[in-house]
Amino acid sequence: MTKAALGWSEALNRQVRTGTPASLAVSTYSKILESVSSGDSAAVGPMVDFFVSEARVIFEIYTAWRQSIRRYLDSELPPDVIKAKIARVEQLVSEYHPDLHHSRDTAWEAVIEAAGELKTCVADAEKAARSLEELRHSWRILHDADVDFLSGLMDIVVRELGESALGPMYEEWVLGDWFKERYSQFDVSTNSWENAFELLVYLTFEAMHGHLCGPDRDGSMTYEEFDDRVTVTFAPCGSGGRTVAGEPLDQLDPLMEPPFRYRVTREENPFAWNKRGICAYCAHCCVILEKLPIEKFGYPVRVVEPPTYPNDGSTACSWTMYRKIEDVPAWVYERVGATKPAPGTPLGSTGFKGASGRDTR
Repeated sequence: MTKAALGWSEALNRQVRTGTPASLAVSTYSKILESVSSGDSAAVGPMVDFFVSEARVIFEIYTAWRQSIRRYLDSELPPDVIKAKIARVEQLVSEYHPDLHHSRDTAWEAVIEAAGELKTCVADAEKAARSLEELRHSWRILHDADVDFLSGLMDIVVRELGESALGPMYEEWVLGDWFKERYSQFDVSTNSWENAFELLVYLTFEAMHGHLCGPDRDGSMTYEEFDDRVTVTFAPCGSGGRTVAGEPLDQLDPLMEPPFRYRVTREENPFAWNKRGICAYCAHCCVILEKLPIEKFGYPVRVVEPPTYPNDGSTACSWTMYRKIEDVPAWVYERVGATKPAPGTPLGSTGFKGASGRDTR
């Protein structure tokens, strides 16, 4: 690997990894380790910076989510109730993440410092490998503590307001503006589906590298190509899938079990694929990748097969992206309470009217 593994994307107006989809599915962590092991020291620094950029996106999203969910809780519950419930979540998260002794901002600075340390010792392969592991560990413990805290906030919503409240929480408080800002690039009214498809596939890799998916929590995933679609599988993903699976690295059982006891859906809800056993965190994928795009554009941008709880030990999650919008199966629409548009129906934010015939913008 050399510096040529990074390039510039005009569509995203920033630096990206380059290569075939199969090569992009390989985690950035693994690419750095490959360079360290092979003595390609010139490639390490730029890829370390890219690892940090992937993590930073997740850190900033979680910062916004913490604020949005808290505002939602403040709008619905008395302050004394919120204070007591959040204190319980904070205590549990602290107990199971003992390495995280400081604030989120300080923990993020530790990630930056670990990255800087790694870049100073690239000439010493053994030391660089240890520094890389410290970088991964620093980010993982911050990421996982965030996931467990956010899941705890969502559990307060479910327990105090009912699981149906997750729908408005996500659509009106957490994901609404995010969808408008980030998902316009997948709108065929403003971008061709050919271009949108390529972006969807690429951004899948970046996102899940940032979440450190895979059993070893190194960002590993499986990529498969078919004539009509591509599928990327995480076993598990580092967020919702890990919540359902538990985390052996922290001796943590599934968070549905003691002591967390976070609830999964007990009812059928369109914001959770009308499935029981979906964790509150996982439901956001249904909302942002399927439900909202179907309502606003007339089609889902990704098709998700989420893990459920309880399960037989399989906690894999897959994202499928279709090369042509019309090839998305009808059942994908139906499981979120929608109907697949008839052939010839105008799609995209400026053309789609929805099942009611009314403009959905």
